Amino acid sequence: MKSLNWSRYAPVLAAAVLLSVPSARAEQLTGGAPAIVTQTCSGCHGVDGNSQLPYIPRLAGLNAAYVERKLASFRAAALPPVDEALSRVVRNGSASADAGITHAATVHMVGVARAVSGESGKAAAQWYASRTPARGKSGNPKSIEEGRSLFTNGLQSQGLLACQACHGSEAQGSAFAPRLAGQNAAYVVGQLALFRRPAARTPR
Repeated sequence: MKSLNWSRYAPVLAAAVLLSVPSARAEQLTGGAPAIVTQTCSGCHGVDGNSQLPYIPRLAGLNAAYVERKLASFRAAALPPVDEALSRVVRNGSASADAGITHAATVHMVGVARAVSGESGKAAAQWYASRTPARGKSGNPKSIEEGRSLFTNGLQSQGLLACQACHGSEAQGSAFAPRLAGQNAAYVVGQLALFRRPAARTPR
């Protein structure tokens, strides 16, 4: 049997090794995330779903079925004109900037949801559901205790149910209610501001 002359293939093997380095590096940086996450979602939500942008929701640990339902509702939503979206941000001013920026992000998500396929959206939802949520940050102890009481007991004087009735005893969420544990506080405040506006019809 004739022995194989490896020297003939040395340049090819060397090129293969060099070409594999960037791919291996990319794999290491993205942790094996699907293309939809690295190319479309990560710019706002991060590859691991723990967005550091205060008005963007963290998706890590969010129930996959909930995310898929939200994407479907974004696809079905009426897309407001660009000037209307901009005017809401400007009109809100600094006092309600959280609601204005959150609304602009919501408008963006309507376009994103329509641009990606259902299968890609499902892959992104499952990826983020598998990520470890970031720990919550400390804040004003008095506000935290008031929030804990509202979350656990509600506000009976106003007929408000406890938040945990829908969001879970550990704020872990479900297929029908989003996870709140570890969520960006500014994002939650912005969402509450939008819920107070009866004219707001865009899904959140």
